[in-house]
Amino acid sequence: MTVQIRAIAIYSHDGERRDVRFNLGALNIVTGASKTGKSALLDIVDYCWGRSECTIAEGEIRRGVSWFAVLFDHDGEGILIARRNPGSAGKASDEIYFARNADNFPETTASLVKNSTADGLRQRLSAILGVAENLYVPEPGATRRPLEASAGQAIFFCLQNQDEIANRRLLFHRQGEERIPQAIKDTLPYFVGAMGEDHYLKQKRYEDARRRLRSLERDYADARALADEASGTARNLLQEAKRIGLLPLDVLAESLEGVRSLLGQAAAPRSLEYAKTDDPAADLTDLEDRRRRIRSELQELRDEIKDLQRLTREASDFEAEAGEQQARLASIGLVGHGAEGHETCPLCDSQLAVAVPSVDEIRRSLDRMDRQLSAVRRDNPRLQGQIAELETKRTTLEEELTIVQRDITTRIADNERLRIEQDLFTEQARVAGRIGYYLENARTLSDGEGLRLQIARVRAEVVELETALDQEAMEERLTTALSLVGRDITEYASRLQLEHGENSLRLDRKNLTVVADTVHGPLSLPQIGSGENWVGYHVAAHLALHKLFRTLDRPVPAFLMLDQPSQAHYPKDKDLGEISGAEDEDQAAVARLYRLLFEYCTTMAPNMQVIVADHVDLLQAWFRTSTVQRWRDGIKLVPMTWLR
Repeated sequence: MTVQIRAIAIYSHDGERRDVRFNLGALNIVTGASKTGKSALLDIVDYCWGRSECTIAEGEIRRGVSWFAVLFDHDGEGILIARRNPGSAGKASDEIYFARNADNFPETTASLVKNSTADGLRQRLSAILGVAENLYVPEPGATRRPLEASAGQAIFFCLQNQDEIANRRLLFHRQGEERIPQAIKDTLPYFVGAMGEDHYLKQKRYEDARRRLRSLERDYADARALADEASGTARNLLQEAKRIGLLPLDVLAESLEGVRSLLGQAAAPRSLEYAKTDDPAADLTDLEDRRRRIRSELQELRDEIKDLQRLTREASDFEAEAGEQQARLASIGLVGHGAEGHETCPLCDSQLAVAVPSVDEIRRSLDRMDRQLSAVRRDNPRLQGQIAELETKRTTLEEELTIVQRDITTRIADNERLRIEQDLFTEQARVAGRIGYYLENARTLSDGEGLRLQIARVRAEVVELETALDQEAMEERLTTALSLVGRDITEYASRLQLEHGENSLRLDRKNLTVVADTVHGPLSLPQIGSGENWVGYHVAAHLALHKLFRTLDRPVPAFLMLDQPSQAHYPKDKDLGEISGAEDEDQAAVARLYRLLFEYCTTMAPNMQVIVADHVDLLQAWFRTSTVQRWRDGIKLVPMTWLR
């Protein structure tokens, strides 16, 4: 499959269109004066291919153009890619239009509506080129990530702008940018066919087989470790199972299999039976509340008994004291019972002229005392009865308090027993889990023979895939491919009469340069002098690579764009005009270069297209036939009317 360029178009801000058309499978020359926009053609292709930066120089093109467009040819199918001009200050635009089966450019920009992103565009171009699923994995220990070859790297082999084609240190497009050289090195094996189309699938299968092998080897190592510790571990678990009641204390086992059998019984699921209490409805909180209530009632009852007992004691004391006083008065007859008034002397019974008030009062006091003693003697039996009744209640409450206290003690004991049982069940569950883990690994150990067979099969698969992915074999294929490229570089260098072209030449993948193997040692491009040699070796290397790409039908665009290859002989900004190609050595060298390009395209036709932008114009028929544009006498890429 080939991808070439049918035409490049630009649109003005008013919607006008300017086309530059090319011939497929042939040499296409755009010649003209300096500053006519020739170099912009390469930058437009690079930009529309999905580059993240628009490198078109600031000036008339950036000011006068609204959209850039490229019409590619994919084995007869038109692929249209258009991208908006980011403007004078812009880096890039994300407005990209992509269309397949396009016959020509749209007349205006009205239909150029964004339908793709830069990443999506590169993915579509990779699919069009036929880039298979691939992945280059760096050597062990490398810090860079694996890289997938895509259309983004393929374009590096198709473009040579005027600052690159004569550069002795840079051989490929954008080689001077960060990470680009390594990307070219890593993807070159795929593009030259050293890495097979199924390499990525084999790589994935290999990585999967390696993971499975490591997993099986870990399982087998664990199984072997368990085998070494099986006897001691199993017997320790058996003793622990006996200690916590998972097995009877008197069970014995002579062999390891017998121990495992007992451990299987210990690890079997079992129902949990907690201890029952006599009164399931009894609750410790209720019992404590009940105890507090009884204690409160009992205290109140005791206080009441104390009050009655104190009252009884006080009455008894009063009765005793009053009786004693009454007895003393009565014994001496101090006060007569029949005496009335206070006129009679209490000692001699004689009549007094003046009554004695205190005697009457004493008599009344004795009467009141008699009445009070009678009341005390009358109430005392009732107080004793109340005290006896309260004592009975107190006895009942004390008995009830004793029962509640006993129930509380019982409940606390039951709870402690339940806690102990729960702790035991927890410990049994933990040990049963350990036993289950051990038995599971013991079953893996019993399948050790099966593991060994699986490891052998997977290891054989890994060895087979390693053979298919042999890095040395891939390097040998890469060496062969680069040898073919070096052979063609040598041929083209000889035809261009380059310095050291008579020696064997090769493409140095490590340093991305051309090396001449001389009798005095290898010479790389920076060591070879003159701009003519640098341009010549750039052209020879790219022609040789594309010859290999086309021979192997590799997914690289089948076009090569060269900008100002004659600059080594004539200033880049000089409009040389028409030359015969034979007047001096410079003209002869330029003629040889273009003749090589013409014959190369003729030989490779229709599978290779070369587009050259330059300011020379050879007065030879084949050159005139290959010239598709002449921009002189005011003719430029951007019409002057667009800038008014």
